[in-house]
Amino acid sequence: MLKEIDQENGTQQAGLETISAHTMSDHSMKRTYFPGITDIVVVADPEEIRTISNDSRFDRDFIVGGPVRNVQLLRKILRIFSFNGRLFSIILPRTNPGRAAAQEELWSRLNVKVDKVKHGLAELEPLAVWVRGIGTEEKVDLLVQQSIGRLFVETFTATEESLAAAHMVLEAVSSSNVLKMLGWRISGRLERAKTLLASMVNGDLTGVNALITARQLIVDGLHKMRQLAANPALRSSITTDAAVDECLIAPTNVVRQAKTSGEVSGCPFRRGSLFILELGSASKGAANRDLVFLSQSWSHCPAEKWVRALLEGVWTRVSAAPKY
Repeated sequence: MLKEIDQENGTQQAGLETISAHTMSDHSMKRTYFPGITDIVVVADPEEIRTISNDSRFDRDFIVGGPVRNVQLLRKILRIFSFNGRLFSIILPRTNPGRAAAQEELWSRLNVKVDKVKHGLAELEPLAVWVRGIGTEEKVDLLVQQSIGRLFVETFTATEESLAAAHMVLEAVSSSNVLKMLGWRISGRLERAKTLLASMVNGDLTGVNALITARQLIVDGLHKMRQLAANPALRSSITTDAAVDECLIAPTNVVRQAKTSGEVSGCPFRRGSLFILELGSASKGAANRDLVFLSQSWSHCPAEKWVRALLEGVWTRVSAAPKY
């Protein structure tokens, strides 16, 4: 979710120390540390990500203090993923009262829909038409946002405005353009974007986040599916499970913070150290697909089965159509 997180860091230019815990492969844990300036650990190895995501010493119970760079990053995360003083569920800590219950409730509610969706119900035909090669990028974006919105409000109708609002918030997450972001804050545009989305899902912040981030990941997956469908030989030979797996896209990365000082996989850390878990790269390969949804973690995505079912349903309709 947080892209290009080190663009603003300037660690090499500033001559800051990079501590590599592992040097045996490209998938190493690297800590960039300079007292008072930055203390960030980037984790790319799949097994190390699993370890950290389940280690109770690392959480989303963010302490906004310490090195300047850490404070800047955390303030940005908390500002973007909050609305009217409430945090989005994706940054609530493990121990937050009600977080786990809400996560399980949504998991159960979405899973009820899975069987119907994965068999290619008629409502998926517009998405299948797009995957077959008909329609613009904005068209699929609107269709996906509407599909997600209707999980929260049955009459949800995606519009150019709701789509623009989602794109604005997502851009704010990844942008390194400080002046542009400051302008959005001062003008109130970012808050208005979240206000619009919240009004469309009755204030459900899980719904707001889904309209922003889950929407983009599914859209990216459908772009991949469109590429698969455009190859007649591949379209005829690939199994549905393999097609779906190809189209599951993980968030670029997620953030955890150390609640105490210690060491993990040979990498030292201090209380307040930030750990950037690079899910996007680590989830590549059949053995690591669980990282797309952090399936083995307390913070697993409650929409995992529904997203898989959506992609399966779309591919089912695409592959059942006459070959071209």
